[in-house]
Amino acid sequence: MLVQTVFQAVVVCTGALGTAAAALVYFRRVRLERPAIGAFNSRDLVILAAFIVLLPVLYLAVPGPVLTCFLVLTFASAMGIGLRPILSTRYRRVLIPAIIGAEIVVTYTLLGAPRGLQLYWVLTSAIVLVAAMGISNLYVQGGLGLRQVAWFAVFLAGYDLFFSTVIPLTPQLAAAFEGRPLNASIGWAAGRYSANIGLGDLLVYGLFVTAAYKGFARRGARWAFATIFLFGALAPAVAPTIVSHFDQGANGIVIPAQLFFGPAAFAVTARLRRRYPERTTSEWLREQAVRLGPAAPAPAGLSPAEPPAVDRALTLAGRETS
Repeated sequence: MLVQTVFQAVVVCTGALGTAAAALVYFRRVRLERPAIGAFNSRDLVILAAFIVLLPVLYLAVPGPVLTCFLVLTFASAMGIGLRPILSTRYRRVLIPAIIGAEIVVTYTLLGAPRGLQLYWVLTSAIVLVAAMGISNLYVQGGLGLRQVAWFAVFLAGYDLFFSTVIPLTPQLAAAFEGRPLNASIGWAAGRYSANIGLGDLLVYGLFVTAAYKGFARRGARWAFATIFLFGALAPAVAPTIVSHFDQGANGIVIPAQLFFGPAAFAVTARLRRRYPERTTSEWLREQAVRLGPAAPAPAGLSPAEPPAVDRALTLAGRETS
């Protein structure tokens, strides 16, 4: 049990902190186009929450081939969002289908090979990392604030608790994804030990660290990383040694990570907002425009003559409600 706990802690911490770090680096260096609908706000989070609630039911209800097609479209779109500002169209059209196709081929042909499972997790983790990084930046660069992300984490804490203890939907979902293509998680396996952390948790961590940095600069990012490490990764990893309910027997260990992270994220957000002024998206965009300067290179695949994305974003940011 101790070895599995240590292995779980290392994998989960690496996945959680790695995704958060990638999202923050992307946030600082890459500008995404603001959506035509304007600024993201609480209504968009309600839609995302409904999607998260209904998606597991879809996963368990539809046939395997249909689910795989749906996941291919979902991950291809999410990866496209993140890679569009840094790769030209011709490279994206090759890279995205290649990595998704390779993951599917490895799943069906090499999982029983000596290194097949490791290759599977390398490809799966890369796909999920890019997807979480891109989507979290889309929402936060699009106007989402730290307070809204904190409330979203609290909602997911209640969701995790209910569907892990009252209605065991989460363990069923974990079992359904085992050995299937495009497992929506980052993980690793070594010998008889395996561990992973789901896309939903990773998306929340990406949202939290980028929103904290946007609102409170480096002090916000430091608090966010500490919260993710202690309550989003470490506490869930060691929880099965204390609470036996998380051990799902044949399905392995399924841990409701947001049960630990949600309240902590809300408390950290309240502390930051109480002690420091929070930058709005408009203020952050203006600071970025000054920092990057007019000579900042255009993203790959875009013409330097095209009007800078930050100018269009500033126009839309004036309508934000966060």
